Amino acid sequence: MIWLWVHLAAWLILAVVVAIGLLGKADKLTPWAMTARLLYVVSIISGVILLLRVWSYNPMGSAIKVVLALVLIAVIEIAFARKQRQQLPANMLWLVFGCCLIVGIFGLWLAQGRPFIG
Repeated sequence: MIWLWVHLAAWLILAVVVAIGLLGKADKLTPWAMTARLLYVVSIISGVILLLRVWSYNPMGSAIKVVLALVLIAVIEIAFARKQRQQLPANMLWLVFGCCLIVGIFGLWLAQGRPFIG
């Protein structure tokens, strides 16, 4: 259960870090991008540990979650790069927000509502 909390906390902190980084000034982006990359590592490690536990009862859902999480990381990195070049359109912010929401909802479904339910 501790890995579920670590994973959840890392993604929640990542969402806040990404929001601050993308909504702030471009010249202050680097520390937020580096913090996000550190949180990717924590999320990937905890995600692999959780994946090994969930795979036996839902391999398809687990595979989809992995792909969605990797797509989210890629979209965040693209948004950081565009922000750094000062070419970040508003629809890219919505894409990051939407991907984050989809991954979060799918992750909670895959965990059967834990740690909030049950």
